[in-house]
Amino acid sequence: MIKNLSTQAAKFIIIGIFATIINYLCFYILYNFVHINYMLSSAIGFLSGVIAGFPFNKNWTFKSNKQSLKVIIPYITVYLISLILSLILLKIQVEILNINPKIANFICICFTTVTNFLGTKIFVFRNSK
Repeated sequence: MIKNLSTQAAKFIIIGIFATIINYLCFYILYNFVHINYMLSSAIGFLSGVIAGFPFNKNWTFKSNKQSLKVIIPYITVYLISLILSLILLKIQVEILNINPKIANFICICFTTVTNFLGTKIFVFRNSK
């Protein structure tokens, strides 16, 4: 059980690195070059990473044989909650603590990595191998 959890966590982190690169790259391009508001840039980047990571988490991290439609709604729910928490944290960091949005967004990504793993493990793929 513990070994399986640590293997899943390691795989989740590997997929998370891939998704984080996509997330932050989208955020960075939208914020720096397209000049879209940092909150919207962060949300678009976050969603890009979620979309990129889903098939890998379903098939490799959690080895789920559930049909995609049976996991997509709880998966989206977990990630939407995580996104909302991330945007609240981002706004607090930027507007109250005066942290640069580029740094604040990175902090949010670290936070959501933990919430996303726990949420997907407990609520989405709880009956996976």
